[in-house]
Amino acid sequence: MRLVVVTGVGTGIGKTHVARALLRAWGRVEPVLGYKPVESGVAGAVGEDEAVLRDASTFHVKHPPLQVRLGAPVSPHLAARLEGRVVPLEEIVREVETLRAMTTMVVELPGGLFSPLTDQRTGADLVRDVRPDVVLLVAPNRLGVLHDVGAVSRACRGVLPLDGVVLCAPIAEDASTATNAGELERTTGRRVLASLPRGSPEALVSSGALDSLVEYCRGLLPDRATL
Repeated sequence: MRLVVVTGVGTGIGKTHVARALLRAWGRVEPVLGYKPVESGVAGAVGEDEAVLRDASTFHVKHPPLQVRLGAPVSPHLAARLEGRVVPLEEIVREVETLRAMTTMVVELPGGLFSPLTDQRTGADLVRDVRPDVVLLVAPNRLGVLHDVGAVSRACRGVLPLDGVVLCAPIAEDASTATNAGELERTTGRRVLASLPRGSPEALVSSGALDSLVEYCRGLLPDRATL
């Protein structure tokens, strides 16, 4: 089964929005499960992002998957430490392997790609261990994105592959918004797989804005020239 990891250049930049929309679009053609294994800032019994991805999924398991829910709205490694816990990365890897044997998956990571999940390991380490088919890097389409994507791209060299970038439209466009996609490919060599306008996941799906991204994630568009 296909496994896609949605990560980003930071927090609060649209990862859950992209993952939710991708699940909605992908779920029209085959069953798919959304999974966020670690979430901090959880005030109740269920994390907000966890609930969003579960609702957008078209494949559901009888027993809820392993969820590491942490109360403090800080980096997962610190939130876990404040509770006397350690994020169990090996258990998460095994859970992903179990779920992946049953269905196609979209896994959203917390924070940025190199945000610490434990004192020694980051989101990038988890990505490497789960061996996804596709890694999507979400970034806001605004001034500063060339630096953010460039920095993450350089940090990934020799560590793990990035398939491409998904740009999310900002609340207010700036002078860079219209050119960022082209300049990212020019300066970082990273493919911009989608540049999403503002709108609800349902609106994005109905407009066809995610069609090429879904096909790429399904392995149907391996050639960059077709995107």
